[in-house]
Amino acid sequence: MRWTPKTLYDAKPWALVGVGVILAIGMMLWSLSAGLWTVWRSVLCFAGAALAVVGGAILQLRQDYRARSKWRRDAPP
Repeated sequence: MRWTPKTLYDAKPWALVGVGVILAIGMMLWSLSAGLWTVWRSVLCFAGAALAVVGGAILQLRQDYRARSKWRRDAPP
């Protein structure tokens, strides 16, 4: 397993959430301003929402893992 700097490791899920939100909202606004939805805008909007959900899930999984790990370290034998 490769070593990843902590700042990059912490930034990856937030980058997914940020790119996903920008993509999803951007496609919605573009479609509203143009007055129609195209297939590509729909696909990109869905992809942006999926990226945001995956990034959020990664953040939640990390938070749950850290909480469990801390509990196990602090628990008496």
